[in-house]
Amino acid sequence: MFPSLFTYLIVSIFPGFGIGAVLFFTLGGGGGSSNGSAASFMGYAFTSILISYAFIIFLRAWYIKTYIKRYYYDCNDQFVTIKKGVFAPTEIHVQYQKIQDVYVDQDFIDRLMGLYDVHIASATVTSGIEAHIDGVEQSVAEAIKNFMLAKIQGGNVSASSANPQAPQPPQAPRPAITFQSSQKISSATYPISGAWVFSAIVGAFFYSFLLTLILGSWFVRIVASLFSSSSIDSLNSGSVVGYVVLLFLIVFFGRIIWVLIWKSQYYFEFLPDYILLRTGVISRSENHLPYKAIQNVTNRQGVIERMLGIATVSIENAAFVGVAQKSFSLSGGRSMARSAGIALIGQPVEKAESLNQLLNQIVSSQTNSSAMGV
Repeated sequence: MFPSLFTYLIVSIFPGFGIGAVLFFTLGGGGGSSNGSAASFMGYAFTSILISYAFIIFLRAWYIKTYIKRYYYDCNDQFVTIKKGVFAPTEIHVQYQKIQDVYVDQDFIDRLMGLYDVHIASATVTSGIEAHIDGVEQSVAEAIKNFMLAKIQGGNVSASSANPQAPQPPQAPRPAITFQSSQKISSATYPISGAWVFSAIVGAFFYSFLLTLILGSWFVRIVASLFSSSSIDSLNSGSVVGYVVLLFLIVFFGRIIWVLIWKSQYYFEFLPDYILLRTGVISRSENHLPYKAIQNVTNRQGVIERMLGIATVSIENAAFVGVAQKSFSLSGGRSMARSAGIALIGQPVEKAESLNQLLNQIVSSQTNSSAMGV
């Protein structure tokens, strides 16, 4: 309910004013004076907005209750079944061998409530939209994630293992594509380079400059009215410039702080069965890409990246909709578009080439059933 409370308050203003106007002109009011008429109209409008808001929230609460009542998922031995919907129910079945991505994420409200969403993606549009299990606790999310990853790798895992308290039956050896190395391959051994941080700061500068140009006049008007009790026209040029510089500094340093927090939360690791990637500042995302699902490995460089000697290692699979790559672009903006696979960013060219060769060796090992050892 929480994310929709403010949205529906805004939505209820429009029917509220409309109903208030109808009541005002139908029932009359105003006492013969313009001030009285205005007060009467606002009274009708305010009352109508509150009633509309309560009615919309009631409908929303009914919808959520019905949605949860009809919500169903089942991870059996052959495929995942998810049923959801109130007015137009949807039922999707995803075979384990078709799954390309499994990732767990939290938005801001989920973090406050201690909830997690488990997303599943195959090579179809429908799976990216419908195939996710919402609002489970951490232990359940971990159990579902581990169960599905084992199934993707070809393990003989019972569906009862989705219950953290259920006894785990013995598992037969699985013909999985695995990775083993004497050196830990992670963001600790392949950290984001300082050149990427420099590029992000430069990007934040231009981002802040552009935003200041767009919002500068609006910001000066608000500050002048709040603190100077005067209009923007009465301010001298020095005050206007000072307010504009203040806006720029707020945006610029806020952006840098956001970049540094994001960098501190960024983590990847090559685990035996899959690649783990964690990203996010307010909203968190944890992606798991099995080695057997990797389709392509590409080193990408933009113009600025070539100048700085860094590259991004893109690991792609066949999923139409995969993990949200919450990575910062060199322009200072954050790419929120969901795309198939994951990206290891800010790597020096030599390390990017090393990761590329290593991943290509792992991908080539899919032609036989032996494990990959380095």
